Order: sequence, then structure tokens, then C-alpha cells
Amino acid sequence: MTLKFNKQQLEAINFYKGACAVIAGAGSGKSTVLLNRVKTLVRDYGEDQEDILAISFTRNTANELKKKLHKQKLTSVNVGTFHSVCRNILLKEGIEINEKNTIKEWQRENCFKSLEEKPDIKDITGFISYQKNFLRGYTDEFLIKESKYTEEQLRLFYKEYEAFKSKNGLYDYDDYLLECYKVLKNNKHKYTYEFILVDEHQDSNLVQNLILKELCASGNIFCLFDYRQAIYTFRGGNTEYCMEFEKDWENATVINLDTNYRSNKNIVDNANSFIKEYYGDYEHYADSVPNIHNNGEIQTLTYQDREAEGLNTADKIETLLKAGEKPSEICVLYRLNSHSSYVENELKRREIEYDITNNGSFFKRKEVKGIVAYLRLIRDPHDDAAFRDIFTLRNDPFRYFSNKNLKDVESFAGQTNMSLYEAMLNLRFDRPTQNDNVLKFQSMINKLQMQVLKGIAVEELIDNVVKTFRMNDYIEEKYLDEDEITDRKESLNTMKKFVKNNNLEQFINFVYGSKPSKKKNENAVRLMSIHASKGLEFKHVFLIGVEDGKFPHRKSDLLDEARLFYVGVTRPKESLYLSQIGHCNMFFDEYRQHELVC
Repeated sequence: MTLKFNKQQLEAINFYKGACAVIAGAGSGKSTVLLNRVKTLVRDYGEDQEDILAISFTRNTANELKKKLHKQKLTSVNVGTFHSVCRNILLKEGIEINEKNTIKEWQRENCFKSLEEKPDIKDITGFISYQKNFLRGYTDEFLIKESKYTEEQLRLFYKEYEAFKSKNGLYDYDDYLLECYKVLKNNKHKYTYEFILVDEHQDSNLVQNLILKELCASGNIFCLFDYRQAIYTFRGGNTEYCMEFEKDWENATVINLDTNYRSNKNIVDNANSFIKEYYGDYEHYADSVPNIHNNGEIQTLTYQDREAEGLNTADKIETLLKAGEKPSEICVLYRLNSHSSYVENELKRREIEYDITNNGSFFKRKEVKGIVAYLRLIRDPHDDAAFRDIFTLRNDPFRYFSNKNLKDVESFAGQTNMSLYEAMLNLRFDRPTQNDNVLKFQSMINKLQMQVLKGIAVEELIDNVVKTFRMNDYIEEKYLDEDEITDRKESLNTMKKFVKNNNLEQFINFVYGSKPSKKKNENAVRLMSIHASKGLEFKHVFLIGVEDGKFPHRKSDLLDEARLFYVGVTRPKESLYLSQIGHCNMFFDEYRQHELVC
């Protein structure tokens, strides 16, 4: 089958030498243009495959491009991510960065604990990575990035971190780029390509942009991007390098792929109206033009709380499925993973198969999984899987028990034909405090079992498990971010709402009658964060949880959040269900501004 390209697509595909920026709007056929441009360079212009480098943003998209090129017999084109390209260059220089010498989380923790007893690893490493992506060392002026620490503290952490890595011969993920950039600067023109193609250039950071200049001495660079879909600025991505492309590359050509082949007309038009408020003044801004002239279905819905949102979203999904729609063509999107819990609960209850991207199931959260494990052991002391979940939770009173202790329990259980719980009660540990803690745990379980025998309500039992095992303290000790602590504590209350008929057995069976399997189900309703949906499309999309402070998030830059919202509302092909919690939320109202006044 011969593909028919529009004028702008052909201009991009047939572009030969020089610098070219391709602004590829949502649904504009970007991947097809990239593939066919490589084909044109080789087959029409006679360029050697080895002289071409194609860089994609993720390993998955790079592998997908490689597969497509191989089908076209283009097996010698260089394809990879920035990190894989840099790794290969470093290997040629005798510098190997691999799994063994990449710093681990526990090593970071040990490093920072030399300065603070309970360091916020995520905060500190996020800040350091951000500065490194802008070539800022610990003695340089820092770029502004939100942190709970003072600038003086962050400088000390940064200095200690780099010293720790150097002393132990370790690298981090950012060092792939930084070390490669040093090699390229010190070996001018040693590693270059005649033609370079870059996908998702809106997410490139400073170091990546500088690496491109070293790799592409020819100036024959071809970058595809959509500044409206830049959603990784928190990692150092900077839209400046794509929006001001002409400043970095002489005599650059700018091409707008503005035809949207994905979505129905009103879905495209509404997305245009929303994002134009933020980018309408940009010199190369152009509305996306719908290729499909029929309108789709857009519903804007308001709910009092997330429970009502989850119930009604599941109702609508069930209606679509009964009408014959494929589950895989239905997707629920959200800003925060915690927003999916009520939808997931309702899908599970109705036995509708679903798949959650990045293992983000509510029931797999550590604190939720822990509570359910306690409930299982209370119900059945012979439940070995529940015992293992409790033991590995490392919560009081098992906080100072080791993996060796667990192996000893398992070995003793095997020798005596006991359950793991029974074996633990009968085994003598080396340390007296451990034996005391075993008796303490037995007493806790016994008292909770007595409550069950007396007919305690399941919701009250959950409350008592939380109190008995000090789960709120566990969350406060395990996590440092205030928002995450609040969110995880709230999950303990949320799970009580999933109890029906005051039946413990039924509740446990409900939780473990889990529909999302370890292996991805290709024919299931999809649940994912908006970040994970980038580059994907679905016939029906539910964008849930619009609520000021959470979406847009109070800790994020408003423009970053607006781009994220734009990504969400450009995923559907035929129908969009947009819902808010409460009234008069910013993005919801901006999207509906032609029909809603608060």
C-alpha cells in the first residue's frame, strides 16, 4: 500500500541538507515522517546508512523505530536514545558505565546520611540531577528548583555525593551524558554523523543539546518536536532548544505538521482553544487542523468527590463495553496515580478486566498491601503468603528482622510441617529482643482475632489494624514528602470504602481477585498517568481528577501543567469524558470557557 502524504509531510520527508525543525502536532503522523525521511536519505539521495543517526526519547520508541527500519531493509542505520549513544562512545574510549558501577539507592542513602540522619533522597537527588543537566556543579550558581532544603545544605549534599561517587568509582544516570560531552569536547570531529534525526526534541536538556552540536558538525540536523507537549521539564527538559531552534542552527527551515489525523473535529478544536491561551503569541504557533470533519462526543462532568467520579466513570465504561466497544480502546487518564483508586475499585468489583501502567494499582501500594496481609493472617494463621508480606513490610515489630531470619523461619517450617506463623512462634532467635517482638506480634494478632470472633465490623477492624501496627507512623517514617504522606494516609481510609456487606472474607477475595495481571493484557481497559500516555491514542478517553492544587498541581509550574493537560485532551480519537472534583477548577473552566462562567 502506497501512503499518501500531505504537502508539509512531503516537505519534511524530502528535506535533504541543512537544519530542519519539524513542529509535529498531536496525531500529525510524526513517526511515519521520521521513518520515511530516513528511507529518502538512503534510497533517493544515496547516503550511507552508517552516516545516519536517529535518536529517540525512550528505549521502547528507539526499539520500535529500529524494527520498522529493519522491515525496510535499513539495518545499518544507527538508532538509540541519548544515553545509549553516549554509552557506546564512552565504551570506545575505554570508559564503561554499567549496572555494577552505577550508584544504587542504598548507596545514595548512606552517602546523604553522613550529613543528615533522615535525608529526603528523592528531593536531594532530583535537585542534583536538575543542576547537572544544566552543567551546574556544587560551586556554581544554582538554577531555581523547589526543594525542602536550603541552598547551603544542597551544596553540601551535592559535594558529598560527587566525592562519594569518585571515591567508590561510581556513576549515575546523568554521568552518561556528562562524561560523553567531555569526550566529544576533547576529541573534536572524532565522533560525528553526517545526518542526525532527533525525535521529541521538546524534552531535550542543555547537555543533550550540546552533545547534538558536537555530533552534528555537518549541520544536517532534523528535529521533530511539539513544544505544546513538553512534559519533562522537571527532569531538565527545556523547550527553549526547540522553540528557538533557529538560534542554534544557521539557516534553519521550520515546517509545521499541523494536520491532525487522529481526532474528531471538536476534540481538535477544543484542544486548540485551550493551548492557544498559553502559546498563541509564539511566532511558529499554528492551530492543529482536523482531517476528520465529524464531531465526536465531549462530556464535561462535575462530581462532588472521587468516589462519585469513580462510580460514574465505571458506569460509562460499562455502557461502552455493552455497546460492543473494545476494552483496549478505552483509557482512563489521571495526573496522579492515587486518582485511579476509585475507578480501579469499581472496575474490579464489576469484573471488568483492566491494565494499569507502571504497576500503579491501588491494591499494590505498600501500606494497602500490608493492611490486607494483616487481615489475611488474622483470618487464617496458616496463610504463608500473608506472613511473607507482613515480614517484608519491615514494620513494627519486625523492623529489625533480617532476610536470614525469614529463611530460618521457612527452614524450620519445612522441617516441622508448620505454617510460617506457627514456625516463628516456636523458633528461638539469637537476639532476646527478637524473641520479645515475636511474643508482642502474637499478642497483637490474638487480640485482633478475638475482635473478629466477637463480630467487629470490618471497617472498624481495619481501623484497629492501623492503630495496632502503627501504620501512620510507618508511613511517616518511610516517606518524607508531605503530599505523599498525606496521600498514603488517606489511602488507608479509602480502602475502607471498598468493604461491602461487612464481610471480611468477601473483602479479601475481592482484593485478591485482581484483574491486572503481571503480564500486560492487550484486551483490557487501560488506566495510566498522562505522562505514560504520551504518544498513545484511544477511541474513548476519560480524563479524571481535574482539581485545583492537584491538577494543575500546586507545586508545579503552571505552563508545565497546561502542556500536560493538553497531552491528555489530545489522546482521544472519538470521545472525551473530562471530569472535575468540585466547581470552578482552572483547567476545566478554561477548556469549557465558551460555555461556562463561574
